[in-house]
Amino acid sequence: MILPPQPFPSFFVAVVVRAILGGCVITMARSFYANPADCFRNSRQWIAEYPWLTRLVRALACFCLWGGCFILGTVVAVQFFGLHGPGLAVALITLSAIGAWLLLPKHPDAVR
Repeated sequence: MILPPQPFPSFFVAVVVRAILGGCVITMARSFYANPADCFRNSRQWIAEYPWLTRLVRALACFCLWGGCFILGTVVAVQFFGLHGPGLAVALITLSAIGAWLLLPKHPDAVR
């Protein structure tokens, strides 16, 4: 059996790179969710004309936040505990959704 080439030279490097990737995705998604218009500084007036576009960016940012949580959960489950299989996939999807919900910043347009 031929083993596929490993993209990272060691276990430690693989875990650190994946954890940094997940953390960066979470950080960027939180900032997009908090203020979608800030990401498009040059076309801010154009975005103000279409309020549905702000909601769309927020929805995509929420999905990216979930993806970052999924990456971090996968790093922990696979790299540290050696877990695999469809049961793990369902658990990771559920735990990532809960983590994304907990990490969402307070919606700036929310009624107090």
